[in-house]
Amino acid sequence: MNSKEIASTSQIESSCKAPLRGALLVGAASGNALAEHLRSVQKGAEAGHAPAPRAPAEADLRAPERLAIDYTDAGNLADKSAKALQALAADQAVVWKVLRAQGIFRGHGPAPKVAFLYTGQGSQYLNMLRALHKTEPIVAETFTEVDRVMAPLLGKRLSEFIFVDGADADAMARAEEDLAQIAITQPAVIASDVALTRLLAAYGIQPDMAMGHSVGEYGALVACGALAFEDALEVVSARSREANGVCMETGRMAAIFAPLDEIGRCLKTINGYVVIANVNSYHQAVIGGASEAVEQAMEVFLKAGYNAVPLPVSNAFHTSIVAPYSKPLRLLLERLHLQPPRVPIIANVNGEFYPTGPEAVPQMLDLLTKQVASPVQFVRGLLTLYDAGARVFVETGPKKALQGFAEDVLGDRGDVVSLFTNHPKFDDIAAFNQALCGLFAAGLGRGVTVAQAAA
Repeated sequence: MNSKEIASTSQIESSCKAPLRGALLVGAASGNALAEHLRSVQKGAEAGHAPAPRAPAEADLRAPERLAIDYTDAGNLADKSAKALQALAADQAVVWKVLRAQGIFRGHGPAPKVAFLYTGQGSQYLNMLRALHKTEPIVAETFTEVDRVMAPLLGKRLSEFIFVDGADADAMARAEEDLAQIAITQPAVIASDVALTRLLAAYGIQPDMAMGHSVGEYGALVACGALAFEDALEVVSARSREANGVCMETGRMAAIFAPLDEIGRCLKTINGYVVIANVNSYHQAVIGGASEAVEQAMEVFLKAGYNAVPLPVSNAFHTSIVAPYSKPLRLLLERLHLQPPRVPIIANVNGEFYPTGPEAVPQMLDLLTKQVASPVQFVRGLLTLYDAGARVFVETGPKKALQGFAEDVLGDRGDVVSLFTNHPKFDDIAAFNQALCGLFAAGLGRGVTVAQAAA
């Protein structure tokens, strides 16, 4: 996110920000010294003592060997410290990879480049980021900004569509239906993407490069300084309203859980128009096309033993069915204040970096115009990010679909760490703090210096 966007949130501090719950970072010159320090921590935790949440020491962040643990209390820290000590003794990469799911992370050497992956439509859920909204001013202020932009367009504040009291089942069902409307879904996802980006920035963590998935590309454009937050909110909301006025066939989409080659082979046997609309990973893709052809394809995949899940979307996006919308979309995009990205960003259309320099904007407009009716080349984008040096991949938005895609495509490479920052199965603060620990272990972020600690 560019400096202007970050500055719009006054709570983002120049000083070091404390984690939202326990986040131990230990740094040392060697693995043996790391284990010695950790044994001391474990002994104190077993006696009932756990450090209060505080920003990591700069010396630990920059140490050659690092270990980070997300914890709730002394007992939890003692248990996780014991597991980390066992892993240090075993010194096997596969063990550390398993421990990541428990909030235990290992890192060493210089901090790697980090890529932020921006969630798109389909990952939204009621009350996403609600706990962070209540406890973290950066997140609350972001949604206040969103409400100011979206209330005149939606008739009420966007946050009222997202944060809903769960006591009334009928009200929850109506709220689910409202949130599924594209004019609400898309700005809601972008708002969550940006809120989490700003919260990470408060810890000194910003992307070296980025990629969004479908509408998430607009969140990535904001983060990379190519588009103002307000413009992104307005365009994703307006896209759906203007699309309703365009005469085009109605199609369907479905997620298919099968090897990519097998998906492509099966689609060739289908009568009618159906294509891969989202090339997500080596073992998952989204198909789209004419409704009957998509239904036929789903039956073929199910009979072959693969999972096929229909998606609750209004049309077959990223296929030629929605191509008639490209012209009015272009007119809408031309009203925006696009500028060349300050941070490298991947385009969904080709999986390559956006152009840069003074002549970039017309090419950017072409890419965004094509995006709505072109397949999302997410696999190619992940490989491009890796080739550009990204080794830490952080899904910056609700749920963890993109983290899963990154793990599927790049997880067999021993130097890659993929993280998610939010998920409905986890407490908001726990999920974010766990990702933060993964980033600290990688050597990313801003720490407290000796002088600051003494002050």
